[in-house]
Amino acid sequence: MLRRFGSVSVLNGHIHQVMHKVEGHVTFHTAMSTAFPQPAPGTAPSPGPMKVTDDRLRKVLGLSRMSFHGVDHPIAITDVPLEAEASTGSTHDVAVDNFSFSPGTASVAAGTTVTWTNKDDVPHNIVSTERKFKSPVLDSDERFSYRFEAPGTYKYFCSLHPRMTGQIIVG
Repeated sequence: MLRRFGSVSVLNGHIHQVMHKVEGHVTFHTAMSTAFPQPAPGTAPSPGPMKVTDDRLRKVLGLSRMSFHGVDHPIAITDVPLEAEASTGSTHDVAVDNFSFSPGTASVAAGTTVTWTNKDDVPHNIVSTERKFKSPVLDSDERFSYRFEAPGTYKYFCSLHPRMTGQIIVG
C-alpha cells in the first residue's frame, strides 16, 4: 500500500524510548513517553519509570506544539519540545556563502532570532518574499538578524542574486 510513495515517515508517540529506524523507503521516528519518562534501553538500574530532576522534566516530557506543513516542504511535521518553548532568546545562524544560503531550509521554534552572516566576498541581502523583513546590502562578514514570532513558513531570497533562495519554517 505504501509502495507508491517515494518516502514515508512514521511518527510514534507514547513510546518509552527514543528510536530512529529506516526500512526501505519508510522512516520511523519515536520520542520519549508523554506520560512518564523511561530510561534509554540498557541504562536503567532496575525496571520501571526513572526519576527525573525538576530541571530535566521539560526536556524528557511532552511537546508544547506541533506544526503540519504542506507536502511541498522537506519537513512535513515539526515539533517544539517543552524545553524549547520555555527557552527565550533562542538563536539560529544561516551562512551566506558561494551564492547560497546554508542551511537552505531551517526549522526553528517561535521566538527564535535568525542571523544571516555574509561569508562571501560579494555583497548580498536577505529579502522576505512576503515583505516581512529586508536587510540592507551586506558586505563580507556583515550580519542581519530577524526574530520569528509566529509559526509559518517564511521564504526569502537575495534580491541582488534572485536565484539564491531559502526558507525558515517556524513551528
